[in-house]
Order: sequence, then structure tokens, then C-alpha cells
Amino acid sequence: MSTRFASLWLAMAALFFALGAAADQGAADNTIEFRVHTHNDRGLVRCGLFTRSGWLRSIVSGTSVKIQGGSAVCVFHAVPRGTYAISAFHDENRNGKFDRSALGWPIEDYCMSRGARGRLKPPSFDAAKFDYGGGLRRLDAVMD
Repeated sequence: MSTRFASLWLAMAALFFALGAAADQGAADNTIEFRVHTHNDRGLVRCGLFTRSGWLRSIVSGTSVKIQGGSAVCVFHAVPRGTYAISAFHDENRNGKFDRSALGWPIEDYCMSRGARGRLKPPSFDAAKFDYGGGLRRLDAVMD
């Protein structure tokens, strides 16, 4: 009986190891693509992926991409399952900053996931959030 149990434990250990490796591989394949439509091809689109706790302050992942044919695709790789929101802006002058007027109003176009917009302040996380269950997720937005 003891060799039988030993064989069973070895088989279970191999199964758990295989499942763990598959789970790790799955996390590596978790990708979010955020396609942004712009008014022109000048500059870059800069995107940030956020969780609720860091909304518009601390990115989980960020990327800058060239614009071609009026659109750019920001790609976030190895994203764990969870609830996220994306913010993007059109950095036409390539200075790496979201430019604003002296009064604090945006002077560069921007967009958020789910088309979220704020009135007199940035949109809330809840307005822009989406649930991500893994795999490939594609989202679209238009710069305004």
C-alpha cells in the first residue's frame, strides 16, 4: 500500500506542478490592447493602466506608442486578473507631459477606458473601470 500512496502523491505533485506552470504561462499571456483614435499622427500616445488605489497617480503599467493612420495601440502584457482603468493622452509636442493651461485645463487631447469623461475634474475610477478576466482584451477610445 505504501508504494501505491507514494505513486499517488508523486502523480498529484506532478499535476500541481504542471497546473502551476500553466497558470504562470497564462499570466504571461494576459494582454490588454487599448486602441486610441487621434485627430492627427503628430507626436505620441502615452497610456497608463491603473487600479483603483492608484487612479491617475500611480500606474501599474505604462507605454508610449507612435501614431499611424490616425490610431495607436497601447499594449499591456502579463496583466493579472482584476479591475482596471486606462488613461491616455496625445503628447503632440513629445515633451512627456500632459500639457495644461494656466488654469489647469487640458490643452492636449485625452481619453479614458469606457469613454469616461469628467466635468470640471477628471473622471472617477468607477466611470472608467473594466473587469479583466485574463487572456486578450481589446478596448477602443477616441481622443477628445
